[in-house]
Amino acid sequence: MITRPLTRPQSLLRFAFNHTSCASRSQSQRWAHSVPEDWNQRKIPTFQNLKKPQVFAKYGVPGFLSKETFEQTYEQYIKYLADQLNEFTAGTADEFTSAADLHDQCSHLPARAALYNHAAMALHTQFFFESLSHIPTSMQPREPGILMQNNLKEDNISVEQLRTEFLETAEAMFGNGFVWLMKPKSLGGLTILATYNAGSPWSRGSPRRDNRDMANHDFRQITRDIQEGNRNAGSHGNHSLHRALHYEGTLQDAEPILCVNMWQHQWLPDYGMFGRKAYLKAWWDTIDWQVVENKISLFEINEGSRSRSNNITSVLETASRRQHSLR
Repeated sequence: MITRPLTRPQSLLRFAFNHTSCASRSQSQRWAHSVPEDWNQRKIPTFQNLKKPQVFAKYGVPGFLSKETFEQTYEQYIKYLADQLNEFTAGTADEFTSAADLHDQCSHLPARAALYNHAAMALHTQFFFESLSHIPTSMQPREPGILMQNNLKEDNISVEQLRTEFLETAEAMFGNGFVWLMKPKSLGGLTILATYNAGSPWSRGSPRRDNRDMANHDFRQITRDIQEGNRNAGSHGNHSLHRALHYEGTLQDAEPILCVNMWQHQWLPDYGMFGRKAYLKAWWDTIDWQVVENKISLFEINEGSRSRSNNITSVLETASRRQHSLR
């Protein structure tokens, strides 16, 4: 958990720290795109806007990353992850399984931690680059769209306040990982989430605890610890319900709409050992807010459809009960 100085005002956004969850099925379905054929059969998401990788490969990410960094941290890195997944699954039942499905299926199987980690890093890296603009700031002012503005208004915060909270959280992150902006089902309630290493923001499955990698942890040891009787598992012990809820967080019904990559390999080449703050400032100025707007729109449409479906089901059940009572 990030500890804020006592002299700072209370945070305007709720912070949650999660070490992993597995990708939602709806998100997996959205990632139906495949990498080029020369990357073999491994399905990894690619850019929705095909102009972006062309511009990034030729010029770099305008005002943010050099073309050499893009080549190394995206093109070469994604290909490496895909090749590793292909090698791990060659000749197995998972040979043609997409990266998103591997991420979903392997998130809590210690024997398959390598599959999860490589798949998760591919998905998170793509998510990060997809949210970057290929148009220079001088040609296209950066400002959130109407849906994002509505959510900020509901939370009674400004864009500048969101920027400050988000960048301070990312700068305070100690170690590799990603920082995400999460959107719940309801209007407003935006949440900042930090995940470490290959930890995922998606809500399906149990989250990892921040102080251990649950994909590699022996759950039998947890059972033995509890059975020993000296772990103080009462109301507030290490294995109590209170402690479990503390790690679970409040993001089970939220979706990521934006993220920044805080792995060292992403910011060191262009910004140097002490350049994280400059990296973060440049990243914020490079956000493609239309991509964020599209993610909000898609999530709200899906939730609206599900809500209407639930309402229809409720009406039908009520009508059925009334008919049954009349009999």
